[in-house]
Amino acid sequence: MSELPGHRIERLWSSHLHNPSAALRDAHLLLEDRTLAADERAWVELTIAYHHLFNGTRPQEAKPWLERALTGFAAASDVRGEILGETGRARLLIVDQAAYEARDKLLALYPRALVHLAPRDRFWVINALGAAYFFTDRTDEAIRYLYEALETLRSIDHSPQLPIVMSNLAAALVTVADYAPACELAQDAMGLLAHYENPQLMLFARSNLAEALLGSGKTADTLVLVDAMIDDLEHAHVAVMQNHYCAVATEAYAQHGRIDAAKRCASEAARIHAAHPGGYNEVHARWAEAVIADLGAEHAAAMSAFDRALAVAKRLDHLPTLCKASERAAKRAAAARDFEGAYGYQQIAHEALERRLTSRASVKYYLLKVQHELQHARSARDRAERQRQESEAINRQLEHLNAELNRRVREIQELQSRLASEAVRDPLTGLFNRRYLDVVLPGLFNAAQRRDAPLAIALVDLDHFKRVNDQYGHPVGDEVLAAIGELLGSSLRPSDLSCRYGGEEFCLVLPDTDGAGARRALETLADKLHELVVDADDAQLSGFTFSAGIAVYPMHGETFGELVSAADRALYLAKNSGRNRILFANSARKRMAS
Repeated sequence: MSELPGHRIERLWSSHLHNPSAALRDAHLLLEDRTLAADERAWVELTIAYHHLFNGTRPQEAKPWLERALTGFAAASDVRGEILGETGRARLLIVDQAAYEARDKLLALYPRALVHLAPRDRFWVINALGAAYFFTDRTDEAIRYLYEALETLRSIDHSPQLPIVMSNLAAALVTVADYAPACELAQDAMGLLAHYENPQLMLFARSNLAEALLGSGKTADTLVLVDAMIDDLEHAHVAVMQNHYCAVATEAYAQHGRIDAAKRCASEAARIHAAHPGGYNEVHARWAEAVIADLGAEHAAAMSAFDRALAVAKRLDHLPTLCKASERAAKRAAAARDFEGAYGYQQIAHEALERRLTSRASVKYYLLKVQHELQHARSARDRAERQRQESEAINRQLEHLNAELNRRVREIQELQSRLASEAVRDPLTGLFNRRYLDVVLPGLFNAAQRRDAPLAIALVDLDHFKRVNDQYGHPVGDEVLAAIGELLGSSLRPSDLSCRYGGEEFCLVLPDTDGAGARRALETLADKLHELVVDADDAQLSGFTFSAGIAVYPMHGETFGELVSAADRALYLAKNSGRNRILFANSARKRMAS
C-alpha cells in the first residue's frame, strides 16, 4: 500500500473533515510553497477537491482540482490517490444526477479499494456506493453498503467519517419510514460531531433527526431542533444540501403556525434550487412550496403546488415526498368534496407506502441472510483453530476472526432489534406474518439449493380450535393463540422461522433439516403443546393437539412453490385421516396419539 510523501500532507488529508475551514486555508498556503513536490501537490489538490465536494457551496468546483490531482497521481503511479480521485469523480456524477453511471464506476473501483486502501480511505468508496444506490432507488443495497462503511470505521480511531455514515444511514431509514432507529443514529451522530469543527455535517445530522422526529409525530421536539438548525444556517455559507434543511424546517414551522418562518425557509429552498438544480433539490423546493400553498385558502393554487411536488417526486422517485404530498393532496381534495380526485391521490399514497414497507422488508431479509452466513464464518474460525499451531501469524489471525465473529453477532442482534417492525409481525401471536414468509422463503430455498442442503417446511393446523371460540368466546381464543405463538417462538432453533399462516394455521421453516429432523422437531412441539395450560376466566384449557404436513427439499419439491403445495396436501390428508397426526408429503406415516 502506498504512503503519502510527507507527514504534513498526511496530516492535511486526515484533518480535512475535522476542521474544513482550517484545512482549506492550509492547503492553499501549501500550494504557494515552491519546494512542494509534484506528488505532494496532487494530494493537496485532492484535499481541496474533497472540500468542495463535501463542505463547499458549489460541488462542481471540485472538478478542476480533481483533474489536476489525477494527472499528478498518474505521473507518480500513486494507486491510492488515483482511486480516491476517481471516487471524487463518481461523487460529482451523483451531484449531476447521473447516479447510475456513478454506481457503475464505483463498483469497478470497489475491488481495487479493498486491496490498496486502508480503512479510513476505503470508507470514501464504500460510502459513495451507498449514496449511489440511494439515489438509484435501491435503499436496501444503500443500507448494506452503509453498514459495511460503518464496519470499516469501527477498526480505526473516531473521526468525522463515523457520524457521516451514521447520518447517511439515518437518511436511508427515513426513506423506508423506519423512524425510531433513524432518530437513534442521527442523535448519535450529533453527539460525535460535537467534538469537531464541521458545521455542515452537524446540519446534515440535525436535518435527518428533524425529519425522523416529524415522521414519528414528535412535533414539539422537532421545533426545538429546527430553531437551532436555522440559527446555524444563518451563520453558515449556503451549500447545496442545505435545501433539504430548509424543506424540513418549512414543514415543522407550518405545523406550529409560525407562518412567516415557514415562508422564509421555503423561499430559501427555492433560491438554493435555482442556484444548485442537482440532487434532490428540486423535490425539496417543490415540497416546501406545496406546504406553504396548503396554508392558504386558494384551493386551486394549493392543488397545483401539490401536483408540481408529486410530478418531480415521481420523476426522481423520492418516496418520502410521494407519501407526504399525495396524503396532503387527498385530504385537501376530500375537504373540497372532490372525492374522485382524493381517491386518485390516495392511490398514489398507498403505492408509495407499499414500496416503503417492501424496502423495509428487503433490509430485514438482508440481515437474515447475513445471519445464515455466520455459519460459514464459524467454519472459517474452526479451520483457523486447527491451523493455529503452524505459526504466530496464524494465531493472530484466529484471534481477529473470533473478535470479528463476536462483534458481527452482537451487531446483527442489535440491527434485528432496531429494524423489527410491525409490518412483518402478526400482532396477536408475535410471530412473523405470511407477507414476511413470502419475502424470505424464496431466499432460504435458493440458499438451500446453492449449498445442496435440505430444508423442511411444515404446515401446522390446530385441531378443533373452533370449539374453543364457540365455548369460551373469541377473546379466550385469542389468549390461546397468543400462548401458542409464544410456545412456537421459544421452542424452535434461532435459525428456524415460525409464521402465522392463517387463523389457527402456522408455517414452520426449518433450514438444514431433513425429514427425520423435521419429524423430531414436530413431535417435540406436539408434546409441549399437549402440556400447555392456558388460564381463561374460571377455566383452565389444555390438551391441545395439531395436525401437520411436512415437505422436505429436494425430496418433495424442486421449487419453493412445489414444496409449500406438497406440505399443504399432506396437512389436508392429516386432517381428513382423523387429526392429531404428522404426515409427510406423499407418505401416510401416522403419529400415534399420546
